[in-house]
Amino acid sequence: MNRRRILAAAATVTGIAAALVAGYAAAGATGLIDVASVATLGVLIVARGTLRGEKPRPVRHKKLGRRPTLRAADFPAYATIASDVEWARMSRRHYEHALRPRLTRLAATLGREDAVDITRLTGPADTDGPGVDLATLDRIITQLEGP
Repeated sequence: MNRRRILAAAATVTGIAAALVAGYAAAGATGLIDVASVATLGVLIVARGTLRGEKPRPVRHKKLGRRPTLRAADFPAYATIASDVEWARMSRRHYEHALRPRLTRLAATLGREDAVDITRLTGPADTDGPGVDLATLDRIITQLEGP
């Protein structure tokens, strides 16, 4: 060890000893325990910062490369559908005029017109009152996703 490190270690030990004595003088055994805890934490933090470990392993293999980052702006239709589902739960009118036509078009696109009878699942087309409950929306989506 060089002289600079020896002096730094001696100063650190002297400083910790002085802090322990001051803690004991200020609050007795409780102060001594408090200062010892803080000093131990400081020593551990300094030791962890100065000791170098081996190089950490890579989390991802380099062969796989980077995947493009996906953003919500890349899927504006998803945000619209999610908003329609949320509003359909609050307003029957929104369900009838926004979400129901969208689900009907989706069923037609999937070739599942006969699998989803949306009117049967939701009852009469009353445009006043609360929206469709979550269980009904879940049944509709389950039938759309079914075989």
